[in-house]
Amino acid sequence: MQCFRRPAHLNQDDMKSAFCGALVLAVVAACAPALASVPAPAEGPAEGQSARLRGGALVGVGFPRPLSIEALVAVGSFVALGAEYGVLPATTIDGVRTDLWSLSGDARFFPFRGPLFVGLRAGHQHVGASTTITVAPYGSASEALSLDSWFINPRVGLLWTSHEGLALAIEAGLELPVGAAVSSTLPLSLVPAAQHTVDTLGNSVIPTVDLFRIGVLF
Repeated sequence: MQCFRRPAHLNQDDMKSAFCGALVLAVVAACAPALASVPAPAEGPAEGQSARLRGGALVGVGFPRPLSIEALVAVGSFVALGAEYGVLPATTIDGVRTDLWSLSGDARFFPFRGPLFVGLRAGHQHVGASTTITVAPYGSASEALSLDSWFINPRVGLLWTSHEGLALAIEAGLELPVGAAVSSTLPLSLVPAAQHTVDTLGNSVIPTVDLFRIGVLF
């Protein structure tokens, strides 16, 4: 009887290696359908929030512009950009009828991705003043004085936004004038009160305070 003999070139180690390789291939083939059906990982909350774009508007009261309205766009939780219109309705200061309006662009940066922000506002403002003076021996004369200037307004503040979209803010800073043009119907030396009022509101470094801002941000 002739006995079956294992070929000489296949030793015991070779057989073990072949067996292990076949076992690995079988496991991979069995797991491949299950691995293919696993859904991709969902986007994390932080990633979704950082890419989220929100828009809204704020209205507020403060100084030197008692009334303001701002259109605001927030990019994630780090930066918000806005455009603002501010106004001081006609009022009388030191016997001078004064009005003010401004248009500006605004940027807020949230370094800790919370309510605390540092911001920079830059824009143009117009200050108007009118009064009546007595010029001897000619009698009374009307004076109209206006100042147009550019300004920058660095500031710090807090802006809270609820999940429902309600936004509340307070802030404070300094307004720095950058260039000014003055026009007057009379020599400025004749109307020091009007000149002082216009210089104070439009041509001097003054504090800015937004006591309260409220709006929506979705």
